[in-house]
Amino acid sequence: MGDTLFPPAIFAIGRWFCRIVLEDFFDFEAFGEEYVPQDGPCIIAANHCSFLDPPAAVIGAIRNTYSFARKTLFKEGISGRIFKNLLTIPVDRDGGNDVNAIRQVLKKLADGQSVLLFPEGKRSVDGNIEKPMRGVGMIATRAEVPVVPARIFGSFDAWSRHRVRPTPFTHVRTVYGPPMAPKDYDPGSAAKDRHAVAAQRIMDAICHLQLPIS
Repeated sequence: MGDTLFPPAIFAIGRWFCRIVLEDFFDFEAFGEEYVPQDGPCIIAANHCSFLDPPAAVIGAIRNTYSFARKTLFKEGISGRIFKNLLTIPVDRDGGNDVNAIRQVLKKLADGQSVLLFPEGKRSVDGNIEKPMRGVGMIATRAEVPVVPARIFGSFDAWSRHRVRPTPFTHVRTVYGPPMAPKDYDPGSAAKDRHAVAAQRIMDAICHLQLPIS
């Protein structure tokens, strides 16, 4: 039967299910969804401090979005089939220096897809935003596509890396910001530490996002 079964449809079902769970157990809300382009290539770049961040960053985007998943999850059997159908890209580490994974990301972007990246590369230890890795800057400057900054609030308290189980009835919020054009994050090919500068500009845009005043 092949490796995948209508991935976009299954992803949409999974996104719908995750939204119900997040809304019911974590009072989830998303703000600024209108900033996410409905078509064409884009990177959604978000902070990362929780197991909940991938669905929290994606379900408000209202479009099919690819994201990384550990390669060990793509084993044979039911779980492997599930991950192959959830628009995930296998990676050896959390978005680290897996060359094949980076190539797949660039291919998805070249095909006009949306990809979720976490500039920090791993979950924050204490919930604070950490220094970005160069990888997101390298991918963005190579792809030259819009980057939508997204900041997730409350997910560390809801389910940090230090906890086996989530803490329900906490508040998780995702705020999307205006897309950054390549000229907004890319200092140019002649710039020193081009990828690091681009990564920091993207992270600065994430840090500047705040929750709307109610």
